[in-house]
Amino acid sequence: MRSTNSRRITLFALTLVALLGTARVTQACYSGLVLIPTTDTTGAYIWAVDAQWQGYSSVLKTDQLVFNTEFGIGDRFEVGIDVDATSDASNRRVLLNAKYVFLRSDRFTFSMAAGTQHGSPGFKPSPYVVATKDWGVLRTHMGVQRNFTENITQWFFGVDRTFDERWQIMADYVTGTGSFASAGVGWTRGRWQVVLGAQWPNDGGPGIAVIHVILTGSYSKGGR
Repeated sequence: MRSTNSRRITLFALTLVALLGTARVTQACYSGLVLIPTTDTTGAYIWAVDAQWQGYSSVLKTDQLVFNTEFGIGDRFEVGIDVDATSDASNRRVLLNAKYVFLRSDRFTFSMAAGTQHGSPGFKPSPYVVATKDWGVLRTHMGVQRNFTENITQWFFGVDRTFDERWQIMADYVTGTGSFASAGVGWTRGRWQVVLGAQWPNDGGPGIAVIHVILTGSYSKGGR
């Protein structure tokens, strides 16, 4: 167990070093990292549809397929629904996701948000509180969530950096033996974004590939 956790910490540290070696931060359109939420929101009058696939890349075996939707209401609040579309899901569910940024300081480049998202595995509601700090060279994220699948409270941590207005590199970690560490890269062009990542179980086992394909648009008058 100690060697497994050491590998997770080493991976996270190496990804952090890679983040420090890239260019200046700008905000990405996707409002979270591979595993964890951030204080980013979809944006005022912006909608987003996210097809999230995760599975085992060696045989392209699907572990879970989820469709997420988000609608930005102002620049501090977003709401949507998540649908578990996994073909063999025994209890397919539709869950609410929501986020409200209750604190934002431009002076200190710091913000805090509260919300709820689907918890995986189990696809159950997972309320959370998260704080984001922009340090200039990168952003850090830290928060706490309630895992109703295992009935435990978990801490989570993450870092990300966006550069060239198109590319985003990210890494995050959620505490608990049933949770994961992950790393990923995102690419944005126009209304589309693709996030490719991998996550590794904290208690050992094979890594899981994660793919997000996201389409965004505007629902305001005159929007595209």
